[in-house]
Amino acid sequence: MTAQVGDRFIYKGDNYSIVAISNPIQFNPLDYGINPVACCSACWNGYWCDYHISMKGIMLQNLYINSENDYYPEINNVNPEKEDKKSFQYMGHHLYRNINIFMEYTGKILIGKGFINKYYIHMGYQRAWAYEVLEELVFDNGKLVKTVDHSEMAKKLRKELENRPEEIKKISDNIPLFVEESFSLEMKDKAWWMK
Repeated sequence: MTAQVGDRFIYKGDNYSIVAISNPIQFNPLDYGINPVACCSACWNGYWCDYHISMKGIMLQNLYINSENDYYPEINNVNPEKEDKKSFQYMGHHLYRNINIFMEYTGKILIGKGFINKYYIHMGYQRAWAYEVLEELVFDNGKLVKTVDHSEMAKKLRKELENRPEEIKKISDNIPLFVEESFSLEMKDKAWWMK
């Protein structure tokens, strides 16, 4: 199993990873005739996105994608760029740069930055508490209506887990559950302390 490249948020001028989400963002490459397929084990979805976040809402800014049949149509008046074969920046994916599609999203998204490497798991998506900065963004019909800083909670959870290593072992011993939670971005799996 391989750690997965996840969608990224550009928020307050910085890059954040999407750590958990209450509802999927309604972007679907099939709506544009592209059937994404994995070209490496680090991206089983076949694509990932950069989203720009502001008080106005969520804008799909960049799309990194690999098409099953090498079909890459123009999206929102943008043609994709193919990476240079000598570069591994996009892992073989095509890049639609600045496609700027507004996402009318309602729900909660937990984003993190400052990942602490000692908590790295080489499978799925990383745990929410493994980020130094953890922010909850709440959207209503595409508009950002509330933010909550969960950084102190993440710090508290890290301390509790370090003081009880038997809990970490118990979690990782249940392999099916561990795998399921690793590949999940659901709030119940990544941010169980949130109501």
